[in-house]
Amino acid sequence: MPPPAPLLQRPLLATDFPTAPFRDASALLDNPSALAELAGELGYIYLPDVLPIPLVDAVRAFVREQSERWGWVLAEPGNPPRVLARPGARMTGRGWDDPDWIELQRAVNTSDDFHNLARFDGLMAALQAVAGEPMAVATSNHCWLKLPGSPEHTTRPHQDTFYLPDCPRMWTVWVPLSDTPLPVGPLGVVAGSHRQRWAHIDAGTGIDMPRDVRWHTGHARPGAALLFNAATVHCAWSNMSPDLARLSLDIRYEPASLAGDSILRPGAASAESAAGHPDERP
Repeated sequence: MPPPAPLLQRPLLATDFPTAPFRDASALLDNPSALAELAGELGYIYLPDVLPIPLVDAVRAFVREQSERWGWVLAEPGNPPRVLARPGARMTGRGWDDPDWIELQRAVNTSDDFHNLARFDGLMAALQAVAGEPMAVATSNHCWLKLPGSPEHTTRPHQDTFYLPDCPRMWTVWVPLSDTPLPVGPLGVVAGSHRQRWAHIDAGTGIDMPRDVRWHTGHARPGAALLFNAATVHCAWSNMSPDLARLSLDIRYEPASLAGDSILRPGAASAESAAGHPDERP
């Protein structure tokens, strides 16, 4: 029997673990204390319909246009929520170090459509409830494009505090821009995992999760937002679809009170002082 493939080359599949659906917290949006209590229990909040579809559609159209330019997805009239990958399209290296992907980050982070979505009032109110104070958007966020058949580009299980130990009060919001059933690779989170430190193999591999750990996950559609604590173990399942790309955003937030010594918003304090009001845009 041949030896198993290295961990980074194996698909990461929800079907290999026990799973449960994301717990829908929408009913608690008008009850900030209850929302905060649930966030403290789970380490995440899932809101399947919190974002207005026009806001999400505008960002997807922008990302789709950029991705067509780099030859990753096919042009489709009408900006449908299912995004077809260009046959044979690939990213170089680990994906996140592809020069074209890096250019995509610059374009998205400076677009008005992205900022309108990231600062949507309903989303900011939910973040304030779970964090217990007003939150501010980081100056560098990620737009992910996951192509089918590239398990080496899978986002492996990890805690963000492993990579950003100085940002324990950070919250991330994952936003699916395209329709994302399980085979396309939505996020998975381990409820309650934020209460302990998990052993990471290394910076590139993340955590080799025991197969009996239960993940919360499910089919994610445009309009949804998954808010999770910096210490919550999360992953993105491998895209096993034959032809669909996954487009999504990772938007990071931190307490606005940290502007003076933040690595997520460098220069925010001086910008606020010079302008007389917060200026968080990159």
